[in-house]
Amino acid sequence: MEDINIKQLISTLVIAPSNDILREISSFLIGTQNNDLDTIISNFFEPLFSLEHWAWEILSRDCRSWNDDEQEYFDVFHNLASFNERLILSNHILNTKESFLLPASIDIIDGVFEQIKKRTDENDRLLLMVYQWFDNLSLLIYEHTQLTSLHIISYINQRIMSDIIMNDQFKIYLNQLEYPNPLFTTKEIFYIKICPCLLSEYLFSKPGSFPYNGEQILEYLAHDYTHIIHIHSDTIASWSKELLSCITHLIGIITACLSWIGPKYEILEMFAIPEKSINDLITSLIKILCYRPLHEQILDQTRNDESMLIDNILGLLNYLKNCQDIMNFFRSENKLMKALLRLDRTNNDRLSLQLYSLQYEILSEDQMKDSNVANNIKEIFFNYLQPAWKNPLQKYKNISMKELLDGFLNLSKTNMKHPINGLDELNFLLKISDTYPIVYDILWSLSFDARIQDHLRLNQAFMNKLANGSINEQIQNAINGIRWNLNFNKIKLNTNDNEKIFDIIISYSEEDRLIYKQLHDELVQKPYRVCESFHQKNSNLIDTMVNSVEQSRLVIICMSKSYKQNNYCRAEIEYAYNKKLKIIPIIIENYYQPNGWLSFLIHGLSPIDFTKHDFPNAMQILLDKLDIPHTSVLSTLVIRRQPQYMTNSLSNTRSTDIYQWTQNDVKQWLIDNNLSQMGNVLSGYKGSDLIRLSNISKHSPQKNLELLQEDSLRRTGRNVSLTEVTRLIGLIEEQVQRSVKPTRWNLKLCCQFFSTFGFK
Repeated sequence: MEDINIKQLISTLVIAPSNDILREISSFLIGTQNNDLDTIISNFFEPLFSLEHWAWEILSRDCRSWNDDEQEYFDVFHNLASFNERLILSNHILNTKESFLLPASIDIIDGVFEQIKKRTDENDRLLLMVYQWFDNLSLLIYEHTQLTSLHIISYINQRIMSDIIMNDQFKIYLNQLEYPNPLFTTKEIFYIKICPCLLSEYLFSKPGSFPYNGEQILEYLAHDYTHIIHIHSDTIASWSKELLSCITHLIGIITACLSWIGPKYEILEMFAIPEKSINDLITSLIKILCYRPLHEQILDQTRNDESMLIDNILGLLNYLKNCQDIMNFFRSENKLMKALLRLDRTNNDRLSLQLYSLQYEILSEDQMKDSNVANNIKEIFFNYLQPAWKNPLQKYKNISMKELLDGFLNLSKTNMKHPINGLDELNFLLKISDTYPIVYDILWSLSFDARIQDHLRLNQAFMNKLANGSINEQIQNAINGIRWNLNFNKIKLNTNDNEKIFDIIISYSEEDRLIYKQLHDELVQKPYRVCESFHQKNSNLIDTMVNSVEQSRLVIICMSKSYKQNNYCRAEIEYAYNKKLKIIPIIIENYYQPNGWLSFLIHGLSPIDFTKHDFPNAMQILLDKLDIPHTSVLSTLVIRRQPQYMTNSLSNTRSTDIYQWTQNDVKQWLIDNNLSQMGNVLSGYKGSDLIRLSNISKHSPQKNLELLQEDSLRRTGRNVSLTEVTRLIGLIEEQVQRSVKPTRWNLKLCCQFFSTFGFK
């Protein structure tokens, strides 16, 4: 159709619409589907612009007078919505998308919500047209996160909150969702699917100014949400398409609110319902995640409800993984591990990022070697990092630069064969390093690679930065590590005396401090001269590491996944290897098998597997391997620890009130009472958790023993004995008698030992 005819048609449509004109415009829109979008926009920009804003005007005013030509109106809106979806997903400039797709004023939005309010027919076709427009708005801000800063987008979501979500009708629809096989009207889908979808995309941007905060929204929705998930997670095979959509976007709002709130795990208490714990809710979500027919419907790079459902659940699990007890629960859930591996073949980049974040924390290194996502994730990181850097909000598809760089830091510590494809990627990291200090940690990890070292040396500006240093302690520690890798022999030692004043240095990751403490105390009692570890601010941790190696005769490596991924540990053990110190490796993590650089450094050695022996027997095997003469002197030297992973030292003074005990207090109490092995089983527990353990043991001692033995076997590779459990319970009861407060409970759901085992 000629340009002039389209202009005339749309001009007439705006003034005096008729069935014939509506049909011709529908025909034109259908015809554009097979033509180049750039050409269409270029040739018909003005008439299309007029058509788009005419559509918003129509939605904002009373259209009950359409009568005979209602179908023609509906066809135009349907075909225009399809055209708009194609425009959103195109590479066309954002200004064009904004001018076409956003309403001209808030008056238009007020009119739309006024029309919605007037509709009493549950299947009113106007709602279906608004449905299509709001659905495209959610896609638009998903593709272009920076639009969430626009006032018009904020205003639309404010009206959704006040007029839809906080409306009594919304609660009625939520209650109906709690019944099996619910039926859906157009209005219900608009309330429970479309509006939550648009709202969640907006909330993922963490708005700075909004009438409601994340906690208020969660408090309003959490109870109904929890019931709905529990009820329908057992009947996924019978879900209708409408139910799938509603559950998808309800989970989306919850995930968006938690992301907005940040790490505040007491918020999870809102999801408590009678006889159900947070772990029960997680189990229900895992059931949904494991349902294979959902996996088969995931699209590569575009969105559908199945893709978004998986994405929202993975996002929620990624939020929860930072709570240690929930992470322990994740690792005990074989169904979750299987689901993460089944989803591994996805070509959806956003899902790949979510998957990798969970796989990295939950799967073993051997499992990660077979991960398709892990093997291809580097390209995805850069595909997201570069547009996020250009985005004023520093996000891309609602994933922030910080989240992306955290993930890339994890990736940089794995066995990548080619961590950087070329200078362009490296130069990009160098460019953003001043804004994001974490990049220095990434560069340190990468700088163990000789090829990266060569690239860094060629960048004179970066070499000058290394020479000048930084007043930021985290950056300076990473700079010292990079300089160490680039200039190995020119690090100045802090000691003038290379005499071996220590027998042993224990090389470990801070996450494994409990086993380090056990080893240290046993060796000192023999006695050996053991290099003591504690953190000293403002010290050059690399220099300190060098001093400790230079002055020790032998190094014990506490091998675990966290050890392998620690830059300080790698620098330390490589230096010890090059200085030809005797190395004794021990395995302290269940099923851990060293690989990569660590496997190379211990090649030909036989590690002692502490997870396959009780501690006294494993310790005796270790002592048999030590051929250093005993001394009676214990010396102390400050050695390295990676600052971002530091935890406070165990307190020397502990309250006598067990109700007040922190996790560290519990750890130290177990060590003091020669129950160190129980410390691995009860990792992360507070005093109040110990009390409840004692009470449960009184009522179901045999069941409690079986569960403790099962958990100990999973975490430590050995069973706890009846004697150990009995002694533990007795000591807890003695401590309770010394406490002054009456027994009372106020447990954080995310840190309950008991919910892990399904106690109701």
